[in-house]
Amino acid sequence: MIRVGAIDDHPVVLAGVAAALAQAAPDMSLVAIAGSVDELLEKAAGQEAGLDVVLLDMRIPEQAPVEVAVARLIENGLVVLLFTAEERPVPVRRAIAAGAAGLVLKVDPIETIAQAIRDVVAGELACSSQLAAMLLTDETLATRLSTRQIEILQAVSTGLPYRLVARDLGISEVTVREHLARAARSYRDGGVDTGNVHGLISRARADGHLDE
Repeated sequence: MIRVGAIDDHPVVLAGVAAALAQAAPDMSLVAIAGSVDELLEKAAGQEAGLDVVLLDMRIPEQAPVEVAVARLIENGLVVLLFTAEERPVPVRRAIAAGAAGLVLKVDPIETIAQAIRDVVAGELACSSQLAAMLLTDETLATRLSTRQIEILQAVSTGLPYRLVARDLGISEVTVREHLARAARSYRDGGVDTGNVHGLISRARADGHLDE
């Protein structure tokens, strides 16, 4: 049984995730939910068997910037899987660089979230629909992706669970996860030409991330 913790300041979201996981993922249990990092760490300390992974909402006001929250959880020996409801490339990259294991989207099928949890517990870098879409729009990274990786990312970006992507492309789920993990690691480790300062500024302004 995979033991999951979750941090979100919306009780309805936490209740929904708990109910959905209970129905769709019999191999995992949401055993600790909290509205802040401090609260989750306190509850995790009281868990005799500990936690295998923590779902972290990027938009909790108390946790800005998100990489600080990620670092605190990592320092306490917890594996972090982000979930969010909007595209935020810069904070996502910073959070992953800080040690977050991956990213899921709240509106993803619960099977995708469950598979992402299994992936990070297995030591892989999970890649879900939002991160897949972000990878596809990273022009520098796109030049380093294989045709198969692009096909997989395009399918996952629509919200398809890994098992359906594997079925549609005629490959195994293991192969799907390997390609996604490799692409996500490239995204985490860089992929932007920092020499083109003017290009970076123009892109940041266009994307609405100039301040960041």
